[in-house]
Amino acid sequence: MHSSIILTVLLMLIGVINCQTLNFGRCPALDVKQDFDLAKYAGKWYEYSKNRRYWIIMDSGLKCASETYTLEGDDTLLMHNEGQRIINNRPVSVKAVGKHVAPGKLLFSFNSVTLHGTAAEDVPYWILDTDYTNYSVVWSCSENAGVNAQVTWILTREIKPDPSVVRTAMEVLSRNGLGRTSMVTTNHRSNCRPNYRYFGYPSGFPISPF
Repeated sequence: MHSSIILTVLLMLIGVINCQTLNFGRCPALDVKQDFDLAKYAGKWYEYSKNRRYWIIMDSGLKCASETYTLEGDDTLLMHNEGQRIINNRPVSVKAVGKHVAPGKLLFSFNSVTLHGTAAEDVPYWILDTDYTNYSVVWSCSENAGVNAQVTWILTREIKPDPSVVRTAMEVLSRNGLGRTSMVTTNHRSNCRPNYRYFGYPSGFPISPF
């Protein structure tokens, strides 16, 4: 019993470090976009908000975050994720390859990002809903030892989306039982640089402790 408590606390601390929301139990079964179209999804998206409350405790956090997706073949998206560290404005750039494994579900692999010395592979990326031209609501969940780690993002095509677009995306969260109050708006207002050269950890995907 004592060892189980220690394990749970350790997992919670790891989740805080990686800016994830931890919950007991298995990952919930959420509805994804069944008629998801990779070609329509391709292009540039801006990170409007994410459910990372605790980045300031253990991480420098990111601002000016965006993702650009390029279609390759029938079932693959190439991702280029960019952003800047909030504390020192240092640019961050990461590339990954995503495989469309089921309707609305992709698994991304990052060659340049490692976890415990191994490449981060098969990172879940579930599209809960998108209209392709305005918003996308993305969710990721990993589980182990009776604990699940979740990250949620709202992506938009515009840096400053219309309030109606944000409301629609928030409704998707409510429909899936995901917290709206935990979403933190990403800063796109100050010192955003157009070109990035430094390769590091991605802003748009979780590096699972599991």
